[in-house]
Amino acid sequence: MRCKVFSATVTPLLADGSLDREGLANIFERNLRHRLSGFFILGSMGEWGSFSDDFKEELVAESSKLVSDRSELLVGINATSLKLSLENMRRYQKYAFDSYVYMLPGATSALDSVKSILQVLDAADRPVYYYHCPPANNKNLTLEQFAAIMRHPRLKGIKNSASNMWLRRELLMLKKQEGFSTLLCEGQEWALDEALLVGCDGMVCGMGALGSKFMVGIAEAVEAGNHKEAVRIQNRFIELFHAVYGIDLACVWSGQKYALQQLGLIASPLTLAQEMSVLTEEHKQRIKECLERMKEELD
Repeated sequence: MRCKVFSATVTPLLADGSLDREGLANIFERNLRHRLSGFFILGSMGEWGSFSDDFKEELVAESSKLVSDRSELLVGINATSLKLSLENMRRYQKYAFDSYVYMLPGATSALDSVKSILQVLDAADRPVYYYHCPPANNKNLTLEQFAAIMRHPRLKGIKNSASNMWLRRELLMLKKQEGFSTLLCEGQEWALDEALLVGCDGMVCGMGALGSKFMVGIAEAVEAGNHKEAVRIQNRFIELFHAVYGIDLACVWSGQKYALQQLGLIASPLTLAQEMSVLTEEHKQRIKECLERMKEELD
């Protein structure tokens, strides 16, 4: 498959808040069976801001061991400052994985965005993906600024979660005009079909732990030239999104973890990034009904 299909995976936890190592292995094995290209840990869906440095390093070590050389592993170095992100990078250097993922800090930093990204790229001992997510950090780049970072030989890709169709098309044109090799990956679950149809190189999505089969199906349909099938699968994927997350995104972390628990993959729906009380009995029932309705499409 030409398209890169990455899961921005959840971090499974036991009821006491420790890492669910068996659950992590179950998720990886299921997603590999669905032929995902790889995994992105310690992203927004991975609750990077909720864990101690020691816990995050434990997750990196365990993920590196479980994934090994069977697929790509991307590791987030997000932090509340550039300095702390660089410290995370140095801390993780001893582990075997493919690439770092860096997102600019939000309101806690007024540093120059391009200089910060270039500093990360210069310091990296392996490739880097830039995680562009203005809804999370309110950091936008101009096309000239994107060109400045895309010229760097260690920028492997961009995870674009801007929900901006104009930016997607402009980045594709910029890549073609300048001959950049940077992979352009869509980060929004509800736009995968259109992103791949216009030429994006892949996807990095937070619903990947649960919906990996849908994601691979969309990519395969696009590559086969079956646009109607890609749209059909995309629409079903959005139905899953609505049932699990809620149309209002009320249960992003807890909803997906509850679904994974119901499938017997993880031990607990515990999330530290969201109040567990938002996962109401009504929402649990909606998830159960969706899992039953889509059981063949999910696995």
